Amino acid sequence: MVSESTKDASLPYDGQELVISGSTTLLQVSEAWASAFMEKYGGTIIVNGGGSGGGIADLINGVNEIANASRQIKDEELEAAKDAGLDVQEYIVLYDGIAVIVSNNVTVENLTIEQLSKIYTSEITNWKDVGGDDTEIIITARDSSSGTGEYFLEEVVQLGKTMENNDYSETALRLQSNADVVNQIKENDNAVGYIGLGYLEESLKIVKVEGIEPSVDTVKDNSYPISRGLYIYVPGKELTEIGQAYINFVLSDEGQDIGLEEGFVPLK
Repeated sequence: MVSESTKDASLPYDGQELVISGSTTLLQVSEAWASAFMEKYGGTIIVNGGGSGGGIADLINGVNEIANASRQIKDEELEAAKDAGLDVQEYIVLYDGIAVIVSNNVTVENLTIEQLSKIYTSEITNWKDVGGDDTEIIITARDSSSGTGEYFLEEVVQLGKTMENNDYSETALRLQSNADVVNQIKENDNAVGYIGLGYLEESLKIVKVEGIEPSVDTVKDNSYPISRGLYIYVPGKELTEIGQAYINFVLSDEGQDIGLEEGFVPLK
């Protein structure tokens, strides 16, 4: 997405450009941040998705100045960045809960982490085994470039990395974005999936996890069991003027309020 300021040329960052890519969880809120920033300060901000892994790869390869990530950078990525001469810096920008959603025909209202792990490894394949109807469970998950998918794998499928041999079932539909998961759940019966809190819609059926419903409040008070930080990565301590100004805006009260409006949990 490319957006440009429509204000006059007196705005401080007119003529400067910033490229952002990465996490699809952060895509919508980044577009909102970019739009508000450009209206207020000028400049051109290009925001793309591509997944957390893709955004970090773009950063290492010099394609972007800011990588959005819904997981922390990996050791091997840091090594690759160092080899490229970068001194990568991390900013946590918001908190997020991962909501478990199911097709509207599914009668199950609560699942434990252990049950979710068994569903996603296909140890449990029928809804009747978790209190639902006698129907096959259709599994949707995120693809390998997704930070959300990696977080869910480690924290849920692998039970907090205590079962590191666990992996997503081969029957799982691996999807590129939160929006893809939402569409699959809407269009199919008997399906289960997971999405970032900011992608919830009223039409979606949410399943409680360990008896707790995902919300801004339950993520903030740490009672919801599947929650995490969301991150921005930059190539070094010295950024372009517009890059530093954008980060300052994201972390400001105004930027954090935009995050809250988009369904995320602000830092304070």
